[in-house]
Amino acid sequence: MRTISLEEFHDLLGLAYAVSINDTLYFVGYDTDGNPYTADNDGDDYLDLSSVDGHIQVDGNALFFHVGGQPIRLLILTIKELGPED
Repeated sequence: MRTISLEEFHDLLGLAYAVSINDTLYFVGYDTDGNPYTADNDGDDYLDLSSVDGHIQVDGNALFFHVGGQPIRLLILTIKELGPED
């Protein structure tokens, strides 16, 4: 397992179409200051991703960290356009 910085994490989020957090699908949004977050359609399940508690660990294709003491397992989902050579 390796560790990445918060800046690397935010760069990865910038590439994401959506994320899976603890097996629930969310889209990544950005507040007026450009900080990333996730929320459900009602905004009830809001998770600020601008800071994390401790380290962000990468294991395989998942990221593991804590926000406000809550353990998070995050998968980044992207969309790739297939061209004629794919």
